[in-house]
Amino acid sequence: MQCIFCHKDSSTSKSVEHIIPESLGNKEHILPKGYVCDACNNYFSVKIEKEMLAQPYFVSMRRRNDIRTKKGNYVAENMLFPGAHKASDTIFDSKENALYIKDNDVVKSIIEGKCCYAIARYIEEPEYPDKIMSRFLAKCAYESFFLMGGEHDYQLWLKERDNKESMFHDFDKLRQFARYGVGEWPYSQRRIYSEGTFFSYKGCEPYEVLHEQKFFFREVEKIDEHKFLAELYFVLVICGIEYVICVTDPDISGYNQWLKDHPNHSPIEDDDEKRLDIGMYDINPFLIKTK
Repeated sequence: MQCIFCHKDSSTSKSVEHIIPESLGNKEHILPKGYVCDACNNYFSVKIEKEMLAQPYFVSMRRRNDIRTKKGNYVAENMLFPGAHKASDTIFDSKENALYIKDNDVVKSIIEGKCCYAIARYIEEPEYPDKIMSRFLAKCAYESFFLMGGEHDYQLWLKERDNKESMFHDFDKLRQFARYGVGEWPYSQRRIYSEGTFFSYKGCEPYEVLHEQKFFFREVEKIDEHKFLAELYFVLVICGIEYVICVTDPDISGYNQWLKDHPNHSPIEDDDEKRLDIGMYDINPFLIKTK
């Protein structure tokens, strides 16, 4: 086997590749062993995903939504304790309804009655634009293509990846940007529904959506009745924030035009899936409600 990113032999690789990190709750979207070599897997884990998840928004979002690490640990967030005149890393255990504070001086101030409340940063969205996020989206899009195509497309890639006439050649810039940071790749970011929103699908029990994704074609020009030119986009939604990049070209202007033509809509929408009026944000004041 060969790694889809570095093209080196990956026959002895031991790790599967989680397209979305386990620390964001992904247990299903996984590439088999060998698609991504251990070295590239480790690179994305340390240089892209770890840096992204360490950003203030993702720390805040994971803490208030009880999204744990892949080892099942709660996410620690630095909070200010005015009565103690100090800040401390803090973990809230929702099951035990307990607050764990790392700094002993802060704990002492609370016991002595000097400190009665804490202040945490309330961050609604990640900073935009951000190259780490852009490379993360490129990685997810590239890997999702192979997940969707399965073994057939992987074998086809092995044969045709160097063929300039092949579709895989069009994806090579995306691969280089994701793995090596070559160039820039603009993306779209906006909140489309609230954290904790409930959905229902064809009469099923209401559920929340942590993350969802799809590929999306935007028709640019119709050639004849059976042929048309189109742009391919990758759409990823995490906790109600929609991220979109163009797969074959680092140009997001086509999607910006789609948004103008389809106001208040998203390509991720499913006509059979209904958004309920009541969500967890009506119960938990830490969750974010859209305007």
